[in-house]
Amino acid sequence: MLDLLPAAFALGIAGFDPLGSAVLLAALGLGARRRGVATLGVVSVGTSLVLALAAIFGLAAAARGLGLRMPHVPHIVWLVAVAVVGLGLLIWALYLLFSSGSDGAGLGQDSGRAGPRSAGVGALALSGLLVGLSSLADPAFWAMVLQAAQWPRASWRVIESIIWVGCSHILLIVLVLGYFVVGAQRVEQLVEKVITAHQVALRRSVAIIAGLFGVLLLVDVGVALATGSWLFTFR
Repeated sequence: MLDLLPAAFALGIAGFDPLGSAVLLAALGLGARRRGVATLGVVSVGTSLVLALAAIFGLAAAARGLGLRMPHVPHIVWLVAVAVVGLGLLIWALYLLFSSGSDGAGLGQDSGRAGPRSAGVGALALSGLLVGLSSLADPAFWAMVLQAAQWPRASWRVIESIIWVGCSHILLIVLVLGYFVVGAQRVEQLVEKVITAHQVALRRSVAIIAGLFGVLLLVDVGVALATGSWLFTFR
C-alpha cells in the first residue's frame, strides 16, 4: 500500500491541469452563480475520475482476458511514458522561464476556447465535461492508468485514481471551495492580486518545480535504462 502513494502523488503533480480553474474564473466573470460553480467543479472532477476508473479497470480486465501478466509487460512502456512526462515538464519549465509572461501563458489565466459562453448551468456543465475529457490528452493520466492497473486490489486502484484526479484538479477544487466559503468577489480579488503582484515570482516558482520534477523523472529513466531498476516506485 505504501508503494502506491509516492507514484500516485508524483503522477498527480505531473498531471496538474490549470484549465478548470481558468474556466471557473471566466465563468465568474460572466456572473456564474452557486449552482453553476458547483456544477462546473463536480462535472470536471467527476468526468476525470470516471475516465480514470474506466481506463484502469478496463485495462486490467483486458490484460486478464488476454492472459497477460501485467507486472512484466509495462517496463518499456513505462520508460517511454515517464520520459515523455519528464521531457514535457522540462520544456514547459523552460518556456515559463524564458517567455515574456505578459499574457500569463502557461499559468491558466486564459481559458481560451474551453471557456464558457454563458454562466448558465448547462453551459458550465458542458465546459466541465470538456475539462474532464482533457485528461485523456495528458501523458501523466495514461502513466497513472498503467501504474494503477497493476495493483492486485481494486481498492488500491480506486485510491490511486482519486489521488491523481485530486492533484490534477487541486486548483479548481480550492477555488470552488473558496467560492462557497468567502464568495466570488474575494476569490477573484485574490487571484487577480496574486497574478498582478506576484506574476514573475509565480511563473518562476512553477517553472522551478516543474523543471526539477522533469529532471528527476528523466534521471530516473536513465537509471532504469542502465540498471533495470527505478529509483522510485513506478511499477
